[in-house]
Amino acid sequence: MDDEPDFLDLVAIYLERIDDAFEVRSETDVDAALDAVESDAIDCIVSDYDMPKTDGLAFLERVRDLDPAVPFILFTGKGSEEIASEAISAGVTDYIQKRSAADQYTVLANRVRNAVDQARSRSALEMSEQRLSRFIEQSPLGTIEYDESFRIVRVNPAAESILGFDEAELIGETWLRFVPEELRRHVAAVERDLLANKGGYRSVNRNVRADGEAIRCTWHNQVVTDGDGEVIRVFSQFEDVTDRLDRKQELERTNAVLAAVFDGLPAGMLVEDADRRVIRVNERLYDLFGIDDDPATATGRNCAKLAVEMSGLFEDPELFVDRIERIVDAGTPVDDERVTLADGQDLFLTYRPVDLSESRGHLWAYREAPEHS
Repeated sequence: MDDEPDFLDLVAIYLERIDDAFEVRSETDVDAALDAVESDAIDCIVSDYDMPKTDGLAFLERVRDLDPAVPFILFTGKGSEEIASEAISAGVTDYIQKRSAADQYTVLANRVRNAVDQARSRSALEMSEQRLSRFIEQSPLGTIEYDESFRIVRVNPAAESILGFDEAELIGETWLRFVPEELRRHVAAVERDLLANKGGYRSVNRNVRADGEAIRCTWHNQVVTDGDGEVIRVFSQFEDVTDRLDRKQELERTNAVLAAVFDGLPAGMLVEDADRRVIRVNERLYDLFGIDDDPATATGRNCAKLAVEMSGLFEDPELFVDRIERIVDAGTPVDDERVTLADGQDLFLTYRPVDLSESRGHLWAYREAPEHS
């Protein structure tokens, strides 16, 4: 932007000669220049200072109303320190004094390139930060962002919900608000490892909500470093796993009780899954059949093959295998069906189909048949 058409043409010729990537648009009228800023994708504005009825800084002010981010270089014959200071205060991207030497156009071209590159880098960074911000805000995981001093600078809605604190209550604070006193030394060690980028990336901790309720959370920590490898940010994502851990603990207790009961039953027991793989066998079953082995070794074995292998223990091996197959195919309960071993001993066979989560399994029980029953 300049009020001298000849000078504008000269600048355009030099810039496009210096770098054929430049596409220069020249305007001598302020309103026309502003129309271009509003309607076209302008990468950089170069403006004179002295112009009829206005000056470069007044033009800058109107440009900023339309585009707050477009680079603006003041290229002027005015060389006073006062003008330079005023231009910088007004927010120009760069300030260049016109000279008579031809190399001024090379300087101008370099300044334009630098201004455009920096503006594009800032724009890319802002877009990246916006995407990150949206991701954090919408994440179902609680997210806390710490600065290089491990002070909280951001808390997302999921974290507010899990911990019961509003973001405003935690900004500028540390993790002390939600870590129980007995774990603070441990968490302080994790903090040191994270700031040194030497560990602490995953943990399961007890935490305390704002209302005093104790919870357990799984934490995943990620550090962000600068070009020198110094940690400048730490992002902690976490979820409340209290119910999950309680269910797991209860399941483990239940399984322990069931295992004790299963192993202590007076009947020989075998449980198989829908694929007819052994889930569990108790020791009493091996005692009844005189098998000298650890029942745990049967886990995972193919029950159809196991029946064939064991069939020699029965008075009629083929009948035993055929009967087992027919019971499985029918899938209906069987109560106290007599089977005879090769040594003449009688056993009672009981069968039940069992529900195993999303599939059907099979439970077999064998017990000694009373004499004359």
